Amino acid sequence: LAPCGYPKIAKWITTTPATSTTTTATTNTTTTTTTTSTTTTTTTTATTTTPTPMFVVRLPGTPAYGGNVGPGRVDAIEFTSSKDIHIRGISMFGARSGSSSHTGLVEMKEGESVLTSQNFLYTSDGGKGYYDQMFAKQGYARAGVKYTLTVEYSTTPKIWWATGGMASTSVICNGATITFKFTDSSDDNNGSDVSTGQIPRIIFAC
Repeated sequence: LAPCGYPKIAKWITTTPATSTTTTATTNTTTTTTTTSTTTTTTTTATTTTPTPMFVVRLPGTPAYGGNVGPGRVDAIEFTSSKDIHIRGISMFGARSGSSSHTGLVEMKEGESVLTSQNFLYTSDGGKGYYDQMFAKQGYARAGVKYTLTVEYSTTPKIWWATGGMASTSVICNGATITFKFTDSSDDNNGSDVSTGQIPRIIFAC
């Protein structure tokens, strides 16, 4: 109560409202998807089978004497086969005396056309064995067609020659009989013919 004689003063009470704060937490969830690519590599290996070389012996006799060779001296023989074949090369003889190096040219021809040729280089030891000379590009021989094989040496040591040649002989290749027939060649000017001389074996594949 106010003291007497003083006016009554009203007392105001100020109420401060309570402030309510609401905090909303937002959680962002990131989903990461990892895609793994698997690459499978398949390697295919092509296998090439090379036919086994076959031999037809046209001069089966043991070399017994020697012949002169050198530039301008051509040994040649003609042949036919009863089936289609590939001519891989020929066998050659070595020098009669001691170790010698030999160079020259081998050709396979049909008529006047050279089908394949090969420069050769080999060293002989004076023995009577064969020295095989292969064509880098084999020649194709069709059945019944006449072909010519020629040899011309660039070097001059005397070479073993063989005898006992046959006009016809047969070989079994992959179960089939292949008959070879040999005839003298007009390309020869060094003494090789059906019965004697150089080119004792022909190397082929069927």
